[in-house]
Amino acid sequence: MELFMRPIADLESREPNGSFPLDGKDLNSVTDEALTTLLTTSPILHQLGGTTVVRLSEILIMKGGGSVMTSEVEMLLLIASRTAIRVPRVYRAFQLKYDTQYFGISGYIVMDFIPGQPLDECWNALSSDTQGRIAAQVAEMIQEMQSIELLKPGPIGGGPCWARFFTDYSAGPFMDTAKMEAWFNHKLEISKSVNKAPRDVPPFSLTKFVLTHHDISPRKLILDQHEQVWLIDWAYSGAYPPVFESAALSIQPSFTDFNEAVLSLIPRYPEEEIQLDAIAYGSTTAALA
Repeated sequence: MELFMRPIADLESREPNGSFPLDGKDLNSVTDEALTTLLTTSPILHQLGGTTVVRLSEILIMKGGGSVMTSEVEMLLLIASRTAIRVPRVYRAFQLKYDTQYFGISGYIVMDFIPGQPLDECWNALSSDTQGRIAAQVAEMIQEMQSIELLKPGPIGGGPCWARFFTDYSAGPFMDTAKMEAWFNHKLEISKSVNKAPRDVPPFSLTKFVLTHHDISPRKLILDQHEQVWLIDWAYSGAYPPVFESAALSIQPSFTDFNEAVLSLIPRYPEEEIQLDAIAYGSTTAALA
């Protein structure tokens, strides 16, 4: 599982004055085929599991791999059009079919390179006041996302749910609320049947879906020179119950002070968090049941 893997990165990939393959070139003049080649030859900003992010130029990066879905593009476009949340701008996106990939495709997204420091690399060196201001910014992002409700659950534009509270193999796609609710209740019953969840945990009743990043952590935040944070890597995002954001933060094993600071500033859903914790066995050990 990716949780136990360490990401790979090239030191030169974050150099402000480095030399990159598309420096001075018009992106529109580069074919999709050429871009796929650059995913394996350009300086690596981040590589973990089957997903790679490379530096294409002074201002552009590209994310690619078998888990890169069009839903991430749709979410970034939606966030940019309906919120003030700082996210990378998308310049180009496409998919190619590959029989060797789990979902049968490999996706590619060309977007802004966000200059600054990854928050996981500088958080511990920041003053408590600065940490507090950053936590407040993140809480504002979450509250802004949760002000936008959608009727259909899951990734924006459809597709499988590839996120923390599903399974390593994804789940769905779910065509409506009832089908997603049934999936969660099935996992809850599995967990109860083998005494991995308390018998008195009530069944899920999903009534509200909001925009959710679903994986907010210092690893997914860039701190720029003005102490503004940018939220990146929207792979797990979609329309999910509001509890998903707080529940994901509450179980993250790293940067607990960051997690607690943000959690203190956003709404909590204790009963729903207990429900999500109760399906852990059904969504991990019994993922295929």
